[in-house]
Amino acid sequence: MLSKFIAKVKEYLGIIIIGGAFVTATIIVFTAQRGSEETVHIVTAGETLAKIADTYETTVEKICEENYPDISEKYVLEAGTKIKIPKNRSRKIITIRLAHWQLEPGVRDGINFMAKEYQKLHPNVRVVQNAVPETTYGQWFVTQMVGGTPADLMEIGKVPYSLLVTYYMRYFTPLTEYVTQPNPYNANNEFAGIPLRDTTKDGLKNCYIPEVQEYMGIGLSQFLVRMYYNKTLLKQLAGYDRAPKDWREFLDVCEKISKHKFINRVTRKTLDECDQGIRECRERLQRGGSDAAMAQVNAKMKEIIAKTNALMATIPYYVPVANSGVQMGQVEHNMFNVVTSRGRDLIDFNHDCSVSTTETYIGFKTKKVSLDFPPYRAKFALVSNFCSYCIPGFTGLTRDDGVLLFVQQRGIFISTGTWDAQMLEEQAKDNGFEVAVMEFPIPSKDDPDFGRFMEGPAYEDPATGFMFGCPTPENEPEKRKAAIDFLLFLTGKENNIKLNQMIGWIPCVSGAEGAGILKQFKAHSEGVTPALNFGIGGESIIKWSQMYALYQVGQISFEKMRDEFTPYYIERGYNDYLTATKNWRRSMLTDEKMMSMLRARAFTSTNDRQNSEYWTKYRYVMLRPLTREVDVSFEQNLMKRSQQKDFMPPNAYEYSAEALQRIKNRR
Repeated sequence: MLSKFIAKVKEYLGIIIIGGAFVTATIIVFTAQRGSEETVHIVTAGETLAKIADTYETTVEKICEENYPDISEKYVLEAGTKIKIPKNRSRKIITIRLAHWQLEPGVRDGINFMAKEYQKLHPNVRVVQNAVPETTYGQWFVTQMVGGTPADLMEIGKVPYSLLVTYYMRYFTPLTEYVTQPNPYNANNEFAGIPLRDTTKDGLKNCYIPEVQEYMGIGLSQFLVRMYYNKTLLKQLAGYDRAPKDWREFLDVCEKISKHKFINRVTRKTLDECDQGIRECRERLQRGGSDAAMAQVNAKMKEIIAKTNALMATIPYYVPVANSGVQMGQVEHNMFNVVTSRGRDLIDFNHDCSVSTTETYIGFKTKKVSLDFPPYRAKFALVSNFCSYCIPGFTGLTRDDGVLLFVQQRGIFISTGTWDAQMLEEQAKDNGFEVAVMEFPIPSKDDPDFGRFMEGPAYEDPATGFMFGCPTPENEPEKRKAAIDFLLFLTGKENNIKLNQMIGWIPCVSGAEGAGILKQFKAHSEGVTPALNFGIGGESIIKWSQMYALYQVGQISFEKMRDEFTPYYIERGYNDYLTATKNWRRSMLTDEKMMSMLRARAFTSTNDRQNSEYWTKYRYVMLRPLTREVDVSFEQNLMKRSQQKDFMPPNAYEYSAEALQRIKNRR
């Protein structure tokens, strides 16, 4: 059979070769015709022939020849004009790189989708994203900057702020002109003609860098922190159809949960086998038989019971709160610090409605407050009760460890932000339980132990996150323009909502809510700030971190923590303060550089509006060292006087009986 086939091929070899050549020629001609199709460029406002020629990698002369006699080198282009591009010329491909540390599900898919949508409008632009692990992003960020190889859009963060300010001034493109102008991608919605910053929920306030006097980034999402819970297990283990509404109900729920053992699938299978074995032995005993046979069955049943008891002894209990060192910080701000707010009345010496590290130290040094101050003691009582329902040693766990404990359904509650919402929902579906969101269960005002310290929930000032800046160098203006334009595309109302829906986050644009579980996230625009801050630096903060971690896991008592830390803090705090602030005037170098740059720009600017802005910024930067001198001088004076034995500052606030009554009536 094979020999006949080979013979036929030899017989018709010539015809086969001719046919193949014909097909090849046809493909070549078709490809050539496709490549020589006429390319037409539609002029946009502000474009010139030189710019168009550079875009298509050709020359002005060739464009004029192709469009002769309609267009010449002196021809003034109008928006909407159609220009034929020389054959075999295509628009130059621009590739912009985008880097971030968000590895949560949906982020990369969302950005890829928006990149494809953007490419439909700008066929010559390609967007390539680079997701770097969060733990190494800071080092990677610095390396890229110093090496001159940054991505065109870099997510800003994971770098010390002082270093970041230096990078802003040296590498990043100011985005003020874009933030203060209408976003072209909002031209067809209610935000048309409105400056970009006024279309966002927070006005992009955290994107404005005072040291540089410019908007240096644009954020895409809003983040809040709440407590998630396993709705299925809450009903099964504690009998609650809803989330606990306050601290007392939360403790009741945790107590009920902690009495149940966590039996996973493997253990459940083994226990079922043991139960089956015991039932079979009992049935055999009921049927009766010889004494020897009954003795053998009894021995077997005792063996199975012993195995069951041994196995049950090794099974852990449910952990009411899936916690870690990272999540504990979030809980601390929202649940525990709320009872300390009354400390402001005593030690908020500069009257800024918050208590700084130096004010805390002065309060302790002058004995106006101590760890026995009732609101502070109330905080640590809350901490002790809460931590008793966490897994032992949780302070040494990472954020991912806490999330894993919750996903495995061993922990019922977990504190985390909107960045984990979609992931937790997906994991809940895969593991057969329902997840829900609740407010932090703070003490109610009628709580017998803590109610008298409560003035409200923790104040939240959610800023726009997922912020990107553009460090593309000036010698690549096309890439820089495309990168910034893509960033504007992502902040357009419809695009921003779509992006955040795909990621599972809250959009940054005004009036847009999160989808699904995120609809329950509402910021507390009215609330209280904490009044206890030991972060003065140096050895003091190290000592506090060590003692507080031991207290959280129950290895030391409150009394031991108080007695060991307080004298150490009072003795070391002042020296730690001097060490931490000895170089505070170094920031003046940055101010002087900024003033020189703004003054030069103001002198050379020919635009009246920009000229006025430069002088306004110049005056602000010029006054900044003066205001800093006043603030630091006031602070240093208080710290120095606190070392005197007879120094006792007055209470920060004093309220008359009439004022207090008016406040109560207003509530």
